[in-house]
Amino acid sequence: MLKSYISEGWMKVLREKSKTLRDLLDLEVMEKILAAGSGRSYADGQVIQERGETQTGLSIVTSGQVVGGNVGHDGSLLASALLRPGETFGEFTLFAGLPRTHTLWAQGPTHITYVTAKRFMKLFDADPSIARAMMTLTLQRNYEMMDFMDSQRRFSLAARVARLLLIAVDAETGRETIECRHEDLAFMLGVSRVATGKALGRLEKDGFVVRGYGYIEIPDVEAMRSMIAAEDPFFPISQS
Repeated sequence: MLKSYISEGWMKVLREKSKTLRDLLDLEVMEKILAAGSGRSYADGQVIQERGETQTGLSIVTSGQVVGGNVGHDGSLLASALLRPGETFGEFTLFAGLPRTHTLWAQGPTHITYVTAKRFMKLFDADPSIARAMMTLTLQRNYEMMDFMDSQRRFSLAARVARLLLIAVDAETGRETIECRHEDLAFMLGVSRVATGKALGRLEKDGFVVRGYGYIEIPDVEAMRSMIAAEDPFFPISQS
């Protein structure tokens, strides 16, 4: 059952596109890191790592994508991450000696390059640009996490659902149809499907969304953004 949630074309994880290790490093440096590692391919839905593992090293997504989350004792899934090509995981093990906090699954055919701690740290110590890139990625993730935690406390569930949907809107093309289901939103927000359905019902009643089979349409993106802004007690932060 769990694999059916993760499989390509079934579960959608909404996340803003952000810079990756590949974006932040010169091509030559990135190729050195990849050459120091070993590659492995994973089938759709296959487990890449388990929560609690302590193997130290850095993993880099070279193709496909990875969904991260945790499964409760009751079999429920809380999805919390989507990693795309160029993104990394395992930093906790390298720099803090901490166990892995999430189980990761391949979504679609996926290839991962794994670099052992010894080999990665040799490159890390020799090239300051790697340290700068890793610091940038760490702070970027912390920023995303703090924004998510803050929104949990200051926004209603309907506004949190709306914020999550807006992540998937393409700023350049103005796309307004998001491919996802109620279950996907519930997994990402850590709430029940019933609560998510009620929140979507409220948004639909107010004209902010139209629900379809496997998709949610946003008729007026700016109107939805204005609705969220009206509920926000703090001034907005714009990113350049």
